[in-house]
Amino acid sequence: MVRRDYFKIPANLPFYEEESFFDTQWGSPIGANQVTTIDDMITTAIGIGTGALLSDSSYHAMTDPNLIGFGYTDPACTPECFLQTVAYNFGLGVVRNGNWLKQTPALAGYYAVEAYLPSQRIAIAVANTGTMEYFADPATASNPANTLYQKIGACLAPNDAPPST
Repeated sequence: MVRRDYFKIPANLPFYEEESFFDTQWGSPIGANQVTTIDDMITTAIGIGTGALLSDSSYHAMTDPNLIGFGYTDPACTPECFLQTVAYNFGLGVVRNGNWLKQTPALAGYYAVEAYLPSQRIAIAVANTGTMEYFADPATASNPANTLYQKIGACLAPNDAPPST
């Protein structure tokens, strides 16, 4: 489904491409490909969210909300270019989603979210695949694992749920 444009298949025609055999290395720089489990995603979310692997100054450089108010929406690079807000802004290698710290890996139809809420020490990891509907309009597509993460976060931390973005 990721390669609809590559094959020049019109949006009004059904298209599905089996991707489970794809070598995920093609979407990453050589040596940057990572394979993980859901348990490792939780461990990573905790390690990143607590700053356990970094000095205090490095942790704050990575997670502090320094970009709020930076940027602007640019139709030429939708959905990537947007104004950084309290609800959703970038740190250094992480996304600040309200009080949650998260990462959102995605490649070739596979999507994930790993997130951590430092104030309540809650870690969430979600991984799933995109549906055909997800790819119907790539310009408006978003990580489908994010919806599940937001629902889980709202159940586990109703007073500090991840803001919808």
